[in-house]
Amino acid sequence: MTPILKPDGRLHLCADMVRRGSRLADIGTDHGYLPIALCLEGKIPSALACDINPMPLKSAQENIARYGLSNKIQTRLSDGLKAVRPEETNDIAIAGMGGELIRDILASAEWVKDETKKLILQPMTHHEDLVLWLYENGFMITAQKAAFDEGKYYTALSACYTGEKRTHSLSFAVVGMLDLEEKVSRWFIRRCLQNYRNKSKGDPSFLRVVNDLEELLQRYEYQ
Repeated sequence: MTPILKPDGRLHLCADMVRRGSRLADIGTDHGYLPIALCLEGKIPSALACDINPMPLKSAQENIARYGLSNKIQTRLSDGLKAVRPEETNDIAIAGMGGELIRDILASAEWVKDETKKLILQPMTHHEDLVLWLYENGFMITAQKAAFDEGKYYTALSACYTGEKRTHSLSFAVVGMLDLEEKVSRWFIRRCLQNYRNKSKGDPSFLRVVNDLEELLQRYEYQ
């Protein structure tokens, strides 16, 4: 049977960050691939597969049944975390949507500010806005990786609540906790750098970010 997740794909990054034995809430589950893969592996005992749209949720239900996991994975129609109760989950995965939307979902669920919860986030765009919001609201990024998947570069990160609020520069947020010793991380940052070069043509205030990223990447030029 074809593997649910690609070994080097963006959802595989999320799967690696989920804690073994946790109860997962997968927000924006789409086809349900993440909770299915984790249950098949035996990494988690159960999961909530949530989506705001009925059609993707139906697809997830069909996939869950196909793999014989209907007794372990419950599907739920939910706008973000609104239909999830705090006691139902330890790890919360939100993947495949923009960083600003992920931020808004978290901001509307105050109960995620809990040191026992772990967030696994995979923003498709504006990851730096999400990083800044996390730090400003008392979260700490505990891990971050990049991946190349279907012709595009992505990043995924895990975070937990500490209550310590911090402010960081935009340049810091672009890089986050990525390890630039890894080639895929450098390519992800190069993609971000090009975006900020384009932005700086209309807004010179972004030149600081461009210069910071160029200087940082030069240190790893020959790796």
